[in-house]
Amino acid sequence: MSDPVRVLVYGGIGSEACDTYRLGLYVERLAGAGVRIEPWTPPLLHPPAYSGRWWDAIRDGVAAVSLDALAEADVVLFSRWSNTRPACTECGLECGSPDGLERHTRETGHASLGVDPLLRLVATGLLANPAFRSKCAVVYDLDDDLFHQPSWAGHAAGLARELDLVELFIRTADLVTVATPALAHRLAPLNGHVQIVRNAVEPAWYRAPASEASTADHELAGSTETRVVFYGADVRRRDYEVCRAAVDRAAGEGASGGRPMRRIWLGSDSASVRRLVDEALPYQGSVPKFAAALAATRADIGLAPLEESEFAHTKSELHWLELSLVGAATVASRLDEEQGPYSMIRHRVDGMLVRGKAEWYRALMDLAGSVALRDDIAGRASERVLAEYQVRDRATEWAAAYRWAASHSGIGLARFRG
Repeated sequence: MSDPVRVLVYGGIGSEACDTYRLGLYVERLAGAGVRIEPWTPPLLHPPAYSGRWWDAIRDGVAAVSLDALAEADVVLFSRWSNTRPACTECGLECGSPDGLERHTRETGHASLGVDPLLRLVATGLLANPAFRSKCAVVYDLDDDLFHQPSWAGHAAGLARELDLVELFIRTADLVTVATPALAHRLAPLNGHVQIVRNAVEPAWYRAPASEASTADHELAGSTETRVVFYGADVRRRDYEVCRAAVDRAAGEGASGGRPMRRIWLGSDSASVRRLVDEALPYQGSVPKFAAALAATRADIGLAPLEESEFAHTKSELHWLELSLVGAATVASRLDEEQGPYSMIRHRVDGMLVRGKAEWYRALMDLAGSVALRDDIAGRASERVLAEYQVRDRATEWAAAYRWAASHSGIGLARFRG
């Protein structure tokens, strides 16, 4: 085995979906490959006069962070973006302090990101520091194009304030890792060392709990109902509009023809979502729980619509992976780009690629009218996902990326100085 590599993850590994797909899935497997992943939150340093007033110390410019832990690390990993200011990421209101932001969100119900007070201090102390950079590589991971995120996707007010830091990390990282070829192409002008590590899935998670499975099987026994599933947060209503008219038309014609179609949304049960579908289910608090809930929907057809945009072009194929693992035949958006999110789907082989209301409707009707077609497409898709998107295989790619970065620490420093 090669020399061990120690990777410190800024802010911790966390339990959010993106953290799970890009990092959490691989921690144990990477340990077996000699790559040790550990959370890292640097201590805040400030003068004694600011005891109990840490935010005042940051605001007054007399605070710093200790980077001592990096002396024993080979790689430090940063990802996506953080809200480094005490401002609401939903409405943009400047709240003056972290306490002020907390009061604002409590009073308004806004789903703002909290304040990360350390990240800019870390960037200031680390990115231009030759002593640390020569020994500890900086890796920056992205799974979205943050420079083109639409306002409706959430937290746009906060993200706009952080793009300077996002660009700084991209330009100065020794290695940037991304989830898709399209995103790698976008970031290439900012950094010559961008590596694609696609998303993967853990098949064991995509099974309904035994009690729910037996209940669902009993309820669906002999049913002619076609179950059509879309998943996403409430803000994904904008994407759902891409296929909504076709889904509603297919559901209406199915009902009149004696072949009912049940429209199911997993990930939000808001009033606005309930108006769109027959069954709205809330998001589950972790990826394994969500995966089990997706399996429990007993989806026949999975919907993966995307609104045509620069942001959508760099999304990953994750919806196709997950829908395929629960036995659904996926209908996905075909965007105006060769390397789009679902460009790997082979039309009518392991999924349906469509554009426009007429194609969405035709694909839905074809699948609703033929159990054999659904089973054939879903079966081929599942086989391919299991062959090409296993966590164990992707872990090898992550290990290689971290080892490459560790052996090239400091190469991004020249871009900072430039």
